[in-house]
Amino acid sequence: MQAKWYLIFILILVVSTSFVDRQDGITVTVTGLRNNKGHVLLSLFKGAEGYPGNPSKAFRKVQLTISANKASIDFPSLPSGDYAIAILHDENDDQKMKTNWLGLPAEGYGFSNNVMGVAGPPSFNKAHFNYTAGKAVTITIKTRY
Repeated sequence: MQAKWYLIFILILVVSTSFVDRQDGITVTVTGLRNNKGHVLLSLFKGAEGYPGNPSKAFRKVQLTISANKASIDFPSLPSGDYAIAILHDENDDQKMKTNWLGLPAEGYGFSNNVMGVAGPPSFNKAHFNYTAGKAVTITIKTRY
């Protein structure tokens, strides 16, 4: 008799957990990192103000650990709105973009929607995406060098 109740309990547990909603928020995965040196600096902007050159105006700023040439993070329970992401593979951990003698980036970078600018970073309008609170969104950003 006890085995019957045990099986019913397990069945109820399995069925109830299958209807649980996924975590809400934005999950960001950065791919294409050329090595595991340094960190990925990620700025999540809510609106165009400060994007992408002024990370101090970002809605969230994080430093990500790199493993197997990837980095990822979850931003749970965000408010609805238009967001854009800018990343920097800060290989030398100096908290800024290293450039070559021409002023071109010498470290990896990337933007949401994997867009690129013509003569500089892409505009917020090109990189932004709309997020609705309570939903789960996955963003993958390919690093460019």
